[in-house]
Amino acid sequence: MNSSHQKVLTSLALLPVKEFKTHSQKVNPGDVFVCRQGLTWDSHLSAQDAVERGACGVIANRPLELPVTCMVTPSHSTSVSLINQYYAYPQDQIKHIGVTGTNGKTTVAYCLNQLLNLTGKSAYTGTLGSSFDDVYYPLDNTTPDAITLLNLFHAMEKCGVSHHVMEVSSHALSQDRVTHIDFDIVIITNIGSDHLDYHKHREDYIQAKLRLIDRLKPGGVAIVNLDDEQSLSVIERCRSRCEVITFSCVDEGADLYASKVLSTCSGSQFTLNYQGIEHHVVSSLPFRFNVENSLAIIASMLGLGMPINEVLALFESMLPAPGRSEVYPLSNGATVILDYAHNYDSLSNLYRNVLEHKTGKVVTVIGVTGERLADAADIGELCFEHSDQLVLTTDNPLGVNQDDLFKALTSKLPLSSKKPSACIEDRLLAIKLAIAELQSGDVLLLCGKGHEQYQYMTSNKNEAEPYLGDLDALRLSAENNGLQLVAGFAHYQESADLMVK
Repeated sequence: MNSSHQKVLTSLALLPVKEFKTHSQKVNPGDVFVCRQGLTWDSHLSAQDAVERGACGVIANRPLELPVTCMVTPSHSTSVSLINQYYAYPQDQIKHIGVTGTNGKTTVAYCLNQLLNLTGKSAYTGTLGSSFDDVYYPLDNTTPDAITLLNLFHAMEKCGVSHHVMEVSSHALSQDRVTHIDFDIVIITNIGSDHLDYHKHREDYIQAKLRLIDRLKPGGVAIVNLDDEQSLSVIERCRSRCEVITFSCVDEGADLYASKVLSTCSGSQFTLNYQGIEHHVVSSLPFRFNVENSLAIIASMLGLGMPINEVLALFESMLPAPGRSEVYPLSNGATVILDYAHNYDSLSNLYRNVLEHKTGKVVTVIGVTGERLADAADIGELCFEHSDQLVLTTDNPLGVNQDDLFKALTSKLPLSSKKPSACIEDRLLAIKLAIAELQSGDVLLLCGKGHEQYQYMTSNKNEAEPYLGDLDALRLSAENNGLQLVAGFAHYQESADLMVK
C-alpha cells in the first residue's frame, strides 16, 4: 500500500471516529469531515466550520491549516476508498438487491425489504430514507453518496443485517455512487422518460439505468419486465453476464406470467403461472401497474433461492409502501388515494387505473418540483384532461418562483373551460378545499409528496421547511370538513409510522 495511504489509515485509527460526513452543517462531535471539490462548491472552504461543529479530523485533497488532524489524499475517490478500507468493506458481508426504473422503485424495494424482514434481518435504502433494526435514518437523496452509504453499511454490519434492498436512481448510476457495491440481484421495473433536465437526452437516461446491470456479481440475477418497451435492451445487456428471470402480464413465455388479473382501488388478485403450475395470488396493492410490481417482488425472492410456496405465503401479508397508492375511504363515500406520482409516466399510469374504477368525479391536487419546470406544461395538461376538478399547489419549488411553476403548469390549459381549477400555494389549504368538494363516489388524488414532511423552498436541500405531510393534511382536512377516514388509515398507519418519524 502507498505509504501516504497507510498514513491516513493510521491517523484514522488514532481518532475516536463516529461517522464520516461530507456536509459541514451535519457534522456532530466525533465525526470526520471529508472535503471535496465539486462542480459548484469546494467543501474545503467548509472545513473550519466542520471543526467548530466538533469534527475530530478532516480528510482533504490539499493541506489545510486546522486545529485537528488533517489527512491529505490525492482525490475524493481515494478518500472514499480509504474510508472503505477503514471500515473493512462492510458491504461485502451483505447481500444487495438494487432496484431501478422510472416508476415502481419505492414500492418494489420497500415491500421486498418488508418481506425479507419476516425471515431474517433486512435493510432498506431509498426515497423513504434508510431503515434497519427498527431505526430510521433520513436521507437527502434516493441513493446517497458513497460515504453516506459506507456509514450505513458499517452500521448494518454491526446490527447483523443480511440483506439490503436499495433504490438506485439514474443520477446515482451516472455519478458512480454505487461503484463499491456488488449486487446479488438487480431489478429493472421499467424505463420510461424522467430527469431529462439532468440527462438531457432519453438515450442517456436509458444507458444510465442499464449501468446497474454492470454492477452485478458473477452469477447474479437480473429481474426483467417483459412488458416494458426497453426489455430487449435490458436482456441484451445481461447476455452472458448473469441469470435472467422475466415477468409479464402479457407474454405467456415469461418465467412469471400473471393472467386473470382483477385490480381495484383497494387491492388486486391474479393467477401466477410459474414453471407450469398456477397459483392464485391476492395482493393489498391496488391497480394493474402494481401487479407488475408484485411480480418483480416475487421474482426477486425466487432469485434469492426461496421456494415458490414459501414466497407466496409471505407475500400475502405485505402492506403497501407509505405514500404509494395508499387508499383512504371517507365516511361520506368518497375515496382518497395518496400517491407519490409526480412525473408524466407515473401520472398517466395512475389515471389509467383510476378511471377504470371511478363512479363519481376525479379531483386532483398536484404540483411540480422546481427541477421539473420543463415538464410542467405537459403534466398540467395531462392532469386537467383526466380530472373533473384540478387544484395546483406547491411541491418542492427548489428556488423556482411558485408563480412561474403555476404559469408553466397552466400554459397548455384551454383559456375557456367550465371545468373548475385553481392555483393555491398553501398545500394544506389546497387539500382542505379539495376535500370540501367531495361527494359519494368521488376520488381525490393527492399526488407528488407522499409522506414527505418537508418542502424544499430553496435550492439548498439542507434548509428544508417543515410540512405536516399529505397523510396528516388529509386527516386534518377530513376532520375540518366533518369527515372520518373510515378504513385503511389504521391499516397503513403502522407501516408508515417508522418512515415518517
